[in-house]
Amino acid sequence: MEDALSHPVNDFSLSSIVKPGTIAGVLIDPIIPSSVQRQAIEHLRAKLNALGVSETKFFSRRRTSNVEAQPTLDESIFKTFDPGDQTFTEIGKTSHGTNVFLETELLACDVKVSLTMVTPHFASGFTGGPDILLPGASSLDTIAKNRSLMIKSIAPPGDISENLVLSDAFEAYKMAGSFYSLTLVPDGWGGIDTVFSGELEAVFRQAVEKYLQVHGPKIDRKSDVVVVAAGKLLGMDLYHGVRVLSNAFGAVKKEGTIILVAECSKGIGDQGFLEFSRRFSEKKELVTELRHRFKLGSHVSLFLQDALEKHRIQLVSVLPDLYAKDSFKLKPSRTASSAIQQSIRVEGKEAKILIITRGDLTIPSVTPV
Repeated sequence: MEDALSHPVNDFSLSSIVKPGTIAGVLIDPIIPSSVQRQAIEHLRAKLNALGVSETKFFSRRRTSNVEAQPTLDESIFKTFDPGDQTFTEIGKTSHGTNVFLETELLACDVKVSLTMVTPHFASGFTGGPDILLPGASSLDTIAKNRSLMIKSIAPPGDISENLVLSDAFEAYKMAGSFYSLTLVPDGWGGIDTVFSGELEAVFRQAVEKYLQVHGPKIDRKSDVVVVAAGKLLGMDLYHGVRVLSNAFGAVKKEGTIILVAECSKGIGDQGFLEFSRRFSEKKELVTELRHRFKLGSHVSLFLQDALEKHRIQLVSVLPDLYAKDSFKLKPSRTASSAIQQSIRVEGKEAKILIITRGDLTIPSVTPV
């Protein structure tokens, strides 16, 4: 972290934007492990104090779902906010039609700093960029409008060039003014591989490139069957578990089988996701509904239905078969081995099988010829 702060991307340093006596606002993504948060806060606070900042305020979004958040630090040093609060100020409208409402007290800070971590995301491609503001510091209506862009297009995994959700978030970020960002690339074992600092967009693009070097293994050809493990956090419920399916798309043949291993010990995870999955069994019907009445949670149902149009999907979980089959059109199994045996009966005895043990982090892709 110290080295990253001393050698920022494109020489965009804290000293170039901080004046003595100013107030700094540090926005922290709660997915970052608490031990790493603590170290980063110490480094940032020391750096800002040395530059003469009169006060440093820390902000963090209050997570509505415990599967996304790491254990929080002492909340007395944070201002936590909820997207349903009335603490947001409108700053403009994006070209995609999103009215941008951001956290008022954060916007008022003279210097804005973000502490983020790059990880794959089914909607925006990757976290660690403008998502720290949208959805990270945005109102519920702003978040809903941004996520509704998935109706128009669901971007391929790892693609940040043609992702409408991401480009909309970047527009919102640019309205808010420049952020100095400390961005982390995880090593996959609970620690940090690399740290970047500098202006948020430039840092994000470098961090994504590094992420794909670390967690984007090359394969010689696509497989008939891909087993993807959702991991401890995302695999706690189906609402978050299905998101890791996007990480497997680049490794599985068209109309091949993806076996999602997600324990789902906390059940479905979101009522809207369940409601829309039950009511609309066809993607076309769901899209028609969402164009008129979009609701958060429905975008995950849309993502799942889009995946089901392209691949056979089996679910290994503790959920009752009734939920998996009738509500979500997933083929249920109790163990990964039984799911593999079922898939071989469909794909054939010569089926090539790929197992992705860290499906929440790994994005395999075929090596270009």
